[in-house]
Amino acid sequence: MKRTTWRDKAIYSIADALLEYEAQCLLMGEAIEGKAAKKWISRERFPFGFRKYTPYRTWLQEVAKIPHFISTGWPAETYPGWRSGLPKRPRKCPVSEGQLSLF
Repeated sequence: MKRTTWRDKAIYSIADALLEYEAQCLLMGEAIEGKAAKKWISRERFPFGFRKYTPYRTWLQEVAKIPHFISTGWPAETYPGWRSGLPKRPRKCPVSEGQLSLF
């Protein structure tokens, strides 16, 4: 069984919030805007308690992706699948000149 990470919890919390935000906009007859969604979700839906350390940094990284998702025009329920399909940044460690490799 896969262990749930801070990022996984943030993604599913954002997905639920996007559904709620989309429904709220449809009821009020407003357009769904990326910046407004980002502001509303970041203010209302933080799932981890205190806003500090690794959970908060992970949350901010995920919230920053909301306007890009909304610009795609996909329905809100597809957010977790869209998010898992994004390429992950490769980790690179700095290597000094003359440093030998262990492998």
